[in-house]
Amino acid sequence: MLMAAAQKDWLAIEWVGNVPVKELTEQLKASAALSQRFHYLLFPDGSIRANRRLEPGQPVELLVLREGAEPGAEQLERIAALRDYFAAWNAAEDKASVVAPDWLPLAGEAPEARTRGGDTVAVSPWPVFVDPGPFTGAPEQLRELALHVVNLRKGVLSDDGIMATHETDLDRLVSAIVDKAKQGYRLMLYAHGGLTDERSGLAAAWAYHRWWMAHGIYPVFFIWETGGLETFWQIVEGDRRKGRSLSRDIYDYTTDPAVELIGGKVGTLLWDAMKDSARRSSDTGGGARLFAEKLAAAWKEPSAIFALGHSAGSIFHAYFLPVLCADKLRVKQMHLLAPAITNDLFAQTLGSLIGKKKIEEASLFAMTREAERADNCANIYRKSLLYLVSRAFEPKKETPILGMEDFIRTDPEVKRAFRDAVILSPTAPAAKPTMASGSRSHGGFDNDVATLENVLRRMLGLGDAGVVKPRFPAGEPRVGRAIVAANYYGMPAGLFEQPAEFVPVAPPPPQATTPVQLGGQKIALCIGNDAFPEGMRLYGCVNDANTWADTFRQQGYAATVLSDAGAGQIREALRGVLGKARAGDSVMIHISSHGTRVLDVDGDELQDKQFADDKDEALVALDWRDGGLIIDDEWPDLMKVADGVKVIRFHDFCHSGRSSRMMLGGRTDRRPRSVSLPDAIALKAYEARKAARGSRAAAASPSEIYGADLSYVTFCACLPEQSAMEEAGSGVFTRAATKILRGQGAGMTAQDVFAAIAREMAGEDQKPLLEGSALYSAQALFGLPA
Repeated sequence: MLMAAAQKDWLAIEWVGNVPVKELTEQLKASAALSQRFHYLLFPDGSIRANRRLEPGQPVELLVLREGAEPGAEQLERIAALRDYFAAWNAAEDKASVVAPDWLPLAGEAPEARTRGGDTVAVSPWPVFVDPGPFTGAPEQLRELALHVVNLRKGVLSDDGIMATHETDLDRLVSAIVDKAKQGYRLMLYAHGGLTDERSGLAAAWAYHRWWMAHGIYPVFFIWETGGLETFWQIVEGDRRKGRSLSRDIYDYTTDPAVELIGGKVGTLLWDAMKDSARRSSDTGGGARLFAEKLAAAWKEPSAIFALGHSAGSIFHAYFLPVLCADKLRVKQMHLLAPAITNDLFAQTLGSLIGKKKIEEASLFAMTREAERADNCANIYRKSLLYLVSRAFEPKKETPILGMEDFIRTDPEVKRAFRDAVILSPTAPAAKPTMASGSRSHGGFDNDVATLENVLRRMLGLGDAGVVKPRFPAGEPRVGRAIVAANYYGMPAGLFEQPAEFVPVAPPPPQATTPVQLGGQKIALCIGNDAFPEGMRLYGCVNDANTWADTFRQQGYAATVLSDAGAGQIREALRGVLGKARAGDSVMIHISSHGTRVLDVDGDELQDKQFADDKDEALVALDWRDGGLIIDDEWPDLMKVADGVKVIRFHDFCHSGRSSRMMLGGRTDRRPRSVSLPDAIALKAYEARKAARGSRAAAASPSEIYGADLSYVTFCACLPEQSAMEEAGSGVFTRAATKILRGQGAGMTAQDVFAAIAREMAGEDQKPLLEGSALYSAQALFGLPA
């Protein structure tokens, strides 16, 4: 019995019963990336898939998928064999002497060499690289990233947005660094470039952290939210010439000087603010300084530290690395990719550390002069960003910038600091791997395969002859839709990765696998859209959707979250939920996104006695360029349900009164959730709807859309002519409404809840609006229909 107890400790099993084999088993057996929680998956037929590498002394996480209620005989045999094997392997001093079962895949092996069938198999000491899939911001992703990310806002630890970093998170991170260093990992500190918002920074950290780990490098990413320059490009876009194709030389004398002129006024303020954030992060009370102090205190026997910075990340490191190296810590290598730091600031900070041997080695990656001039910024400025920094953003025109070839070659301090380790991209195809770089744009260095593999070779001392395997994952970091569906089979959350890209084609809505019961169901659908193009991007809609889903779940609703969706996807999701509802069911629907007012093509708005005008209110989806709007006229068709179904809607987007509106934000400043779209977009949306309905394209009357005899009630974040505001990662309406509903409002009628929300929002520029069914407005909001 003692032996059995000891063996059991090495195998942690999670059971899933009644697995639909045809639907799930083949997908699970595929090579697609899965959650890194489990080391192995054991299938009903006894086959096993390795998912991630083991660590000595740690329990093995096994997911067992049962076709019926009980495991099969072959599964039980495999489990017993696994318990015996892992118990023997952990107990053995000579681990290579313990023979693994022939059916146990090598991909999940422990670090040391292992014996299989009498042969010794050499295994890398680092974890197998598994593509993590797109970044969705799911809780399990953020949990994993917490051991690799320091998230900052205006220099201090960020306590809101997509991901927060608290001081206790720094303690866990530092502890992980120290533990991993004992296993042979080397620490890398990465600072991203400018023009990078929180979501993009986190997506890059998610995309690449496992690749670094697979090579024995423990990466820490400083996410310092430098996306404010998007405002600059919006201003420039409003003034630039459109629709003309001009030669490179023409741009030198026309639009580029105009952009530089605007840059000298507006861009300088934004660039200075970004530099100030970099400086604050390492000042007293700054998040980066706090990290450095904790690391120095906890790491008694420090090993190699590498620093990597892209673009404005060099400015971040100019303030951070002197703090890091103030005591016993030293940087073995520093690698700068297209650095946007001035030569003067470099000489005073990083150059000084190199001279004092506190940075032992340094390399510089930049573009050739010709490549810089062939680059562009948002197709508005026809040279690289560094030209704009040098000519406009810095106080003095033609300020020397470290990442520009002209200022590299003419500065003796730069030559002394980097010696022969200056790589100008794009290099020739025959260039040696340690002198290679393939980036053809300023922003391309941070995911250029040749550049990052060059950096890795230098870190590991591989030289030109060594093999980099696995290769750096090519392509931009992927951002996917965070879809959280009901877990009908007890399948662990996050086991499947999400699709890599938004595709404007409506997929089937989430389907329940259990029969729909008649009456008494509580169902909720929460929709949030953040991933609009730069200049339209939102930051809190997905946060809001998850907040509403949690609020509904507390009241017994089965809630589904749909994020970053096109209009077709939203329609199908709504029809999927409402079409299954039966008499006696209660359905909650929440939407947060952009809202807009567009041309009223059919003139029905003039019939609205309360809010008559010549504009339709509309929900804006991600495919808005292709007419992806849901106009208020459309809601009667979308909201059709069986008699006796109660539907409550919460719309948090601009102009949501007389519509369904969306909009959330993840920044600390307050901003409206609205966007102005041309009439052509409204015409596209109208024609698409007309084609879909055929002869039924007649407009609905206001009483059909908003009347008191409807079967649904709508809580609108604002009046038709108003903007719904967001701040600090959530909508103002959402914050007020969920506060009420999580408190005493849970037992109120819809009318009383609305009155409480209105009181909570007193003093705001937006006024909430309640529309729809008088019957259901008088009933308990969360109750089943009476």
